[in-house]
Amino acid sequence: MSATGDEHTTATTTPHQLEIDWDRREPISFAVQTALGQVEDRSPVELDPLADYVDPDALEAFFSGPSDEVATRSLTFEYESHTVTVDGTGHVRIN
Repeated sequence: MSATGDEHTTATTTPHQLEIDWDRREPISFAVQTALGQVEDRSPVELDPLADYVDPDALEAFFSGPSDEVATRSLTFEYESHTVTVDGTGHVRIN
């Protein structure tokens, strides 16, 4: 799944909230930055770097490995005024 708008993307929005599905074919940091751009209604490149809030390499490492192990993982961090939750089942939620 990609957060770039291809046929595999699923997004649910409410005011100041977004949930997308992603798969492991794209870096999770890319999916998070893209989702944040959607919430902010701005291009992801216009946003503060994700690295200012979470280490993208550590994020990728945390969600790498066998699918059955990764599925049990979850990580929540703050990005500006948003709470970002990523889980290993393929969900990115931004509140």
